[in-house]
Amino acid sequence: MTAAVGRDAAVALWLLPAVYFVFVGAEFALMTHLAIDFTAAGRPAWQVGALGTALWSGILLAALAAHRAVARAGSARVLVGGVALALGATLGVALTDGPLAWSAGAAVMGLGSGLVWVAGESWLAEAAPPDRRGLLVGWFETAVGLGMMVGPALVPLARLFAWPLPALCAGLMTLALAAVGTLWAAGLAPPVANAADAGAHAGPGLAPLLGVALLGGVMESGVSALLPSVAMRIGFGADAAALLGTVIGAGSALLQPPAGHLADRCGTRPALLAAWAIVCATTLALAAHGDAASGLLWVAGFVMGGAGGAVYTLVVVEFGQRLRGAALVRAVGALVIAYAAGTALGPVAGGALFDVAGLRGLALALALLAAGGFVWTAARLTESPR
Repeated sequence: MTAAVGRDAAVALWLLPAVYFVFVGAEFALMTHLAIDFTAAGRPAWQVGALGTALWSGILLAALAAHRAVARAGSARVLVGGVALALGATLGVALTDGPLAWSAGAAVMGLGSGLVWVAGESWLAEAAPPDRRGLLVGWFETAVGLGMMVGPALVPLARLFAWPLPALCAGLMTLALAAVGTLWAAGLAPPVANAADAGAHAGPGLAPLLGVALLGGVMESGVSALLPSVAMRIGFGADAAALLGTVIGAGSALLQPPAGHLADRCGTRPALLAAWAIVCATTLALAAHGDAASGLLWVAGFVMGGAGGAVYTLVVVEFGQRLRGAALVRAVGALVIAYAAGTALGPVAGGALFDVAGLRGLALALALLAAGGFVWTAARLTESPR
């Protein structure tokens, strides 16, 4: 690694997590605000889930083309374009009203988020030193988790001070855009990936990793997109429901570095098995208590947010171990596609399941899904060479 590349890597390792923290915080604040407004208006749970599906469908569409965009324009330009697109969607939500307009805004925000996701994470996974990749990617995902935690907390804060929440989110998106614009203007972007690197360090076993990501997307979206709305339906107030979203984000923020460190020490496969086992045990406990589990819901949100997020983090770490250059960008794009496909299905399916079977049925379905993830990982995943 040249001195110039080393400086670029150092800047990326510091600035990209900060950008993600602000960006994700604004995104989750806006989505929590819309979900609570839908619930307060008496809309069924499947319509609340459809908002999350709109967001993740946009992410899925963007991920299909993101690796080509990075190959042609470079990571910094794609990051700038993605944040700008999400900012435009946020302004659109602020200036419109009604479920169709807001769902369209969520979908456009997803398009921008998908571009940011693929460009930023492939950049960071390659920039991190191999012997500390798990820990550094874990810290990066902690910034995402902190954004997930702070975002929903802004909803009751905005209500307390009578701030217009969409306008506040637009301000945060503008701050993120200024940060990625600084990366671009300073010429600190990594070089455009060389197509000749496509097969470098590819190794076997990438398809099982994508299967893990698909299951993780379905499972985690059932928590992050639906749990605040579910909480209101079993007696939580609007502010408490928003704070439950903060607890989910706190679990994601605090448990990612330990998961990455465990992968550095023991390998990705054992760390993934531990994450699936924790999620399965937690959701089984939630299913056992059913709609009376108001207290357990806080613990379950924290644990499931952390262990569920760790599934994605660990797959990113494993790709970083196996791939370089254009191959890594394409693999992260495929990872986001698989994860987003699962997450696009999760909210609306989970909402419909809750409407029919209540919290007990939803929790049992998540437990079965986590058990399936454990079995799939144990049977199909092979470790990369260290």
